[in-house]
Amino acid sequence: MFYMHLFVNKRGPLAKIWLAAHWEKKLTKAHIFECNLETTVRKIISPKFAIALRTSGHLLLGVVRIYHRKAKYLLADCSEALTKMKTAFRPGLVDLPEENFEAAYQSITLPEEFHDFATPLPELNAIEVAEHFTLNQSRAEDITLTEDYESNILLCDRNFGERS
Repeated sequence: MFYMHLFVNKRGPLAKIWLAAHWEKKLTKAHIFECNLETTVRKIISPKFAIALRTSGHLLLGVVRIYHRKAKYLLADCSEALTKMKTAFRPGLVDLPEENFEAAYQSITLPEEFHDFATPLPELNAIEVAEHFTLNQSRAEDITLTEDYESNILLCDRNFGERS
């Protein structure tokens, strides 16, 4: 009735979970990381064969222990990454020599050369305003389309230019 060979066998689908429940010290870090808890819990909830309540309790204990170890490894990795970031970006850690702490004024400032403002402005009476504005104006023939009255007559019979 209860298929214990699925748990006792090393290659069984729930063998690592059974090991975690009973011999937690035998589990290696590789066993922990290769165990997919989502599929394992699905196998426990809806098994192919009937599993006793006590056995499913043992399997759930194994799932909890594996989850605990995964969370512990994740916390260790995160704290190690945090300490490495803190040591890399320490505020007192500067590897510049003392004389290079400030940039030179010439290296960060643009030169102030205003040559265009030195030229005198032209007299207002010397500018021909009408001539100045007609430079940008086009002729009416260049910008206006001519009407083609023959094609308009053909459109009136609703053939749209097609001859029947």
